Amino acid sequence: MKLEFISNTGCYLEHDGVVFGMDPWLTQGAFEGSWFHFPPLRPTKWSVRDCRYIYISHLHPDHCDFHALRDARPDTRFVVPDYFNRLLERKLKAFGFQHVVSLPANGRAELEPGLQVDLFPQFKNNLFHEAAFGNLIDSALCLQWDGRTILNCNDNYLTEGWARKLKVAYPRIDLMLAPHSASGPYPASFRNLSAAEKEAEARRLQTQYVAHWSEMVQILAPRLAAPCAAEYVVVGTLHEKNAHIGLAEASEAVADLRRRQGGDEPVRPVQLDCGAILDVDTGELGGLQVRHPTEAERREFALRHRDIPFDYQWEDAFSDVDFDALVRSARAGLWKKQQRLGWKQDYNLYLTVDEVPCYAFNFAREGIEALPAGWAGRRDPFLECFLPRPLLYQVLTRRAHWNNAEGGLHIDFFRRPNEYVPEVFTLLSFLQAE
Repeated sequence: MKLEFISNTGCYLEHDGVVFGMDPWLTQGAFEGSWFHFPPLRPTKWSVRDCRYIYISHLHPDHCDFHALRDARPDTRFVVPDYFNRLLERKLKAFGFQHVVSLPANGRAELEPGLQVDLFPQFKNNLFHEAAFGNLIDSALCLQWDGRTILNCNDNYLTEGWARKLKVAYPRIDLMLAPHSASGPYPASFRNLSAAEKEAEARRLQTQYVAHWSEMVQILAPRLAAPCAAEYVVVGTLHEKNAHIGLAEASEAVADLRRRQGGDEPVRPVQLDCGAILDVDTGELGGLQVRHPTEAERREFALRHRDIPFDYQWEDAFSDVDFDALVRSARAGLWKKQQRLGWKQDYNLYLTVDEVPCYAFNFAREGIEALPAGWAGRRDPFLECFLPRPLLYQVLTRRAHWNNAEGGLHIDFFRRPNEYVPEVFTLLSFLQAE
């Protein structure tokens, strides 16, 4: 059995001529155009067209790449979570793929003799923060294939409770793929932080997430463990943010686990790269050589792609649009969502469009206020969101998504106090005109 890495969390698992693809992200420009693969993709031995099976963990564009899936054969069998009334299944069938296995949380399917898959839900709303609710869209998959056990967490962060539960269910895991890095707008997109504060916070997150990866690996004790996820740079006008995203290198996770294990190495950590092929049975690494790009090379790559445009920058359909009406409609829909979730908190939200404060509302009350020119009356606690008008228009009209724009670092923030309120960021994903 061999696993060929693509990038991020994507890979091809091959056994006796059968290829099982997982989260193949191949198209540049995920998250509203800003995410590019880094290190860059290289030719791989296997491709989407070779896959008999493809697992899509969730809808984020660095996992569910419909452009890449166009190359899949019509008889490819997809394995997906059944969240949101089988949304992934419905989308795949709209693209012409009729063989879709939608599994509920903790569901199981036998795909063929000797190949069984178990699907698990998102392990926690927010790894290091408690929240009343969250964007529970992720999943994880455990494959049991002719005596081998492969646990693929993609970027679904394990908790200690889940790790111990899985250890009981799968006493002998041959290969574990799990996330080792933070990924999101903090601290790079937060204007309330100085450059020095962003650098310190980025390093704190790197250390925190690498340590978490090592701790989960030590609980599950697989034969082989590969850190994955968060392999990208942001391009275009956002390229300078790469310095403070806080992405940890896979090599840091490998080194951390080795330090913890000392001279004894019950778990062998493996760093993967696009085109590298891991023999799951022997642990030998073949295929293309693993690269170790420097930070200078990362920034040079981003600089070379600083002129990449984003789709919303070409948007011109909103010149005659009643923006106030769109925003009022979106706030009304968001208030309904809050009522269904039972979450009302005295927390202020300000929308600043093209660097001009335009709208304000409080999560404890219905309605939204259009701000007059020259307004400067922010009230603590608050989150201020800065975004260009074309992007806001696309978000409100459902042609772009707030969560993707946030993850792609297209939106800047200022908050006071500098405390994370996860429910606020979850709710903003529903800021769409009704």
